[in-house]
Amino acid sequence: SHAGHTWEATVVEASAEGVRSIPDRLDGESVVAVDEANFFPEELVAVANELADEGRRVIVSGTDQTFRGETFEPLGRLMATAEYVDKLRAICAVCGEPATRNQRLVEGEPAHVDAPTVVVGAEETYQARCRSCHTVRTD
Repeated sequence: SHAGHTWEATVVEASAEGVRSIPDRLDGESVVAVDEANFFPEELVAVANELADEGRRVIVSGTDQTFRGETFEPLGRLMATAEYVDKLRAICAVCGEPATRNQRLVEGEPAHVDAPTVVVGAEETYQARCRSCHTVRTD
């Protein structure tokens, strides 16, 4: 994790085939956790619901909005079918208020609206921002 925590995990390819392989990889586990769900395809929704229907506890985490402030699927659909949703917030890097947005930075400036949705990076590429301080360039 970004905070330095580690857990034993099985890496699953972020593809439809990888997601569909999750049930076959289980060996009686009653809890299944999926991190970075925003990088997985829509098949994750069906697989997560299948596992929950079997009585397993399914925990999914990921970013629910793109840098544009749009829904980052499949998180929207996963939240809609979940029994419980905890939306965690960071602290806005600009004003210190609760942050629910990801500010994509390119050379220290907000990314253009036409930039690719997925760019892997850390604090040099993204900042937590509140709604008021979040900006997307359109020029």
